[in-house]
Amino acid sequence: MKRFEKLAVLFFTLIIGLAMISGCNALRKPAPENTPGTQTPAPAAPSQEPMPTSPEESNKIVSNLADVADKVPGVNKSTVVLAGTTAYVGIDQKADLEKGETERIKRDVSNKVKGAEPRLTAVYVSSDPDTVSRLRRVSEGVAAGQPISAFDNELAEIVKRISPTAR
Repeated sequence: MKRFEKLAVLFFTLIIGLAMISGCNALRKPAPENTPGTQTPAPAAPSQEPMPTSPEESNKIVSNLADVADKVPGVNKSTVVLAGTTAYVGIDQKADLEKGETERIKRDVSNKVKGAEPRLTAVYVSSDPDTVSRLRRVSEGVAAGQPISAFDNELAEIVKRISPTAR
C-alpha cells in the first residue's frame, strides 16, 4: 500500500507541475502585428538647430512670427515673446466671435507659428486681454534691452493661465 501512496503522490506532483508550466504559457499573448496601414506616423521633431541668442536675430524671428500670426483670419494684432524655444503669443481678435471660433483661431495661430519656426518646442497662445497686456509689457521690456530672464516670473504666471497648444 505504501508503494501505491508514493506513486499517487508522485503522479499528482507531476500533474500539478505540468499544469503550472503549461498554464503560464497559455497566458502569454502574441505581440500585435504592425501592418503598414495601421501604423501612425511619429510627430515631427523640432529642429536640432539652436535658437539664436543675439537680440537682432531674436527680434527678426519675433517680427516674422508676429506677421505670421497677424495673417490668420480673425486676428487684428498679435504680440510675440520668444524665450528660448518657447513662443508666447497674445492675440487681439476681431469683436463678436463665438467661443468655438476663438479656439479655432488660437489653434490656427499656433499651427502657423510652429510652421514658420521649426525650432520651437512649445507655443502658448492667449486671447485673454489681461494676458495679452502682460505679454505686451514683456515684449516692450525686451525691446528696450532687458534680458528675457528678467521676466521669468511674469512668463511663469502667464504659463499658469494658459496651456500649450499640442504640436
